[in-house]
Amino acid sequence: MGAALTLREVRQRRGGREVLRIDALDLGAGERLAVLGPNGAGKTTLLRLLAAIDMPTAGTVLVDGVRPTPGAVALRRRIAYATQRPGLLSTTVRRNVELPLGWRGVPRPQRRAAAAAALERFGVAHLADRRAAALSAGEAQRVNLARALALAPSLLLLDEPAAALDAEARQAFLSDVERALGESTTTVVHVSHRPEEAFWLADRVAALADGVIRQLATPETLLREPADPTVARVVGYENVLEAEIGPAGAVAVGGWTTGLRATGHGPAIVAVWAGGVHLRPTGSDGIPAWVERVTPGPGRWEVALAGTLPLRAHVPLSASPPRAGEPVVVVLDPALATVVASPRHASCVRAAPASSACSPS
Repeated sequence: MGAALTLREVRQRRGGREVLRIDALDLGAGERLAVLGPNGAGKTTLLRLLAAIDMPTAGTVLVDGVRPTPGAVALRRRIAYATQRPGLLSTTVRRNVELPLGWRGVPRPQRRAAAAAALERFGVAHLADRRAAALSAGEAQRVNLARALALAPSLLLLDEPAAALDAEARQAFLSDVERALGESTTTVVHVSHRPEEAFWLADRVAALADGVIRQLATPETLLREPADPTVARVVGYENVLEAEIGPAGAVAVGGWTTGLRATGHGPAIVAVWAGGVHLRPTGSDGIPAWVERVTPGPGRWEVALAGTLPLRAHVPLSASPPRAGEPVVVVLDPALATVVASPRHASCVRAAPASSACSPS
């Protein structure tokens, strides 16, 4: 059975400054939480508190109602922590997976069976007799996860396990993790700075920035309804623009109407995916701009725009891309844009027709 987590008024200070501040966070047993944020946001700090590697400067961390302290041996044995660097010992793969089981007093026949099953789940059973030093980065990380899951933990902590892998290997690795977890009731806390990784395995996602959880929601809600500009950037919106909501709800950026509408009035922020920035020929209705740079990307042309506002647009690879220096008109797709509260604007805003955020700043 997975572990339930409770954090209350947690503060962590380092070098004279506060690096993590969580007023309240609750996870149900068996829930999978992703913690998404840039480098330095406090993600690893949070994992180290949950693993009882560090103790909080203030506040309470509970796993199934028990504080995970160095002295809580029985509880700590129910927690597995897979770090970004696998940290495998200079012995065989099998031995690496078996050793933590041996330290916990599991008899040799049972630990050999558990290690073999865990390696099989990650598709690396054929590497059991290979020395860990001879593994590729992807193989080493699979062994690292096998070692963690062989312990049958109640709580599994994953610290960017795919960070060192290239895009193709990362996707295969995450698929293996998803398959290995299967119907497991293990509670999982997985941190990443990549939205696609965080959303892959999560029931809910905590958007973390500057040591504070800015929003806690399902992946779909975070993508459609980021609570503020910081969250919009964390989840990957390429364009986050200062805007103004007029008396009739018309949203303008840089003094130009966008076609978006929102309740409320005054300063706001428009977040729009690059795929929602459509380019039209001059003379069309929209926001004037000019093409600064065009580069090929995966299945698209990536276009950097200058002018009234710096923007990024994606043009399908099948289309003829504009040329650098060419004037264009920009139209924002309401289905791929959202209006969120400006840090300077405390009232609630909501874009239409898309389902968008309505949060205080």
